[in-house]
Amino acid sequence: MTSCPGDAGSAKHAARTLLGYALECRLAGPAAPEGMLVPSAWDAWWACYRAGLPLSQLAPGTRTASPACGSCGELALQLAEASPPRHPGTGDEACGCLLSWAKVMRSPAAAVQWPATALSLALLKPGAPAGLITSRLRQAYEVLGESGQTLTAAATRRLYPEAYGADFVGQRDAYLTSAPVRILILRARRPGTRANAVKEQVRADTGKDKLRNHLHMPDNPGESFADIAQFAGYPQLRGLFEEHERDGSTERLAFYRAALGVG
Repeated sequence: MTSCPGDAGSAKHAARTLLGYALECRLAGPAAPEGMLVPSAWDAWWACYRAGLPLSQLAPGTRTASPACGSCGELALQLAEASPPRHPGTGDEACGCLLSWAKVMRSPAAAVQWPATALSLALLKPGAPAGLITSRLRQAYEVLGESGQTLTAAATRRLYPEAYGADFVGQRDAYLTSAPVRILILRARRPGTRANAVKEQVRADTGKDKLRNHLHMPDNPGESFADIAQFAGYPQLRGLFEEHERDGSTERLAFYRAALGVG
């Protein structure tokens, strides 16, 4: 389903929209965006943690429409303003606001038709049929870079900052850190390629369950850029952006401004 840009600023998608807008501004221009409004302080924290950048660098002056409560709103901003941003743990020891926010982030909702990007990143999870998945990905993408590593718990939590609850976090950490992963930096062979469609087809071809689903691929521009920055660094991301994404930046920035209500 295709949604209007305004849905990208909904409670479920506001953090992803903020991340996309802030990183796009950082990559396309000299100044960070200022004065965005998001539903929760945890949205601002999520964007900072996903980007690995403090709020003062990523999106200074970001405001929240209705902080969940005074204590956790203040905590979220403290974590976001740290350099690098810090993680609150599993969330079980805090008030219920963090878990409630995470449930919204993970809840089913109408899909947002995010602006297309040429760049993406695929992470082949432990135990994934790497040859089969790589072959499927090469049908839609050119592989610009490939590497392998064993993830740490910190790396998995940066990939999934909305994962909360001790059991949920523990199972995900144990799975993703259990063996080496393969990381592919990708460039779409055709304009308009949708990473989410490619990911779902690969998962359908290889079998999946709720946790061990073989393949991580972000379905929105902000998380695509954040993933490349996490595994390749911001200098390489900037070079790839200049080569492959500069021409689409104006359209994406307009999308984000409409969703966030930025003039």
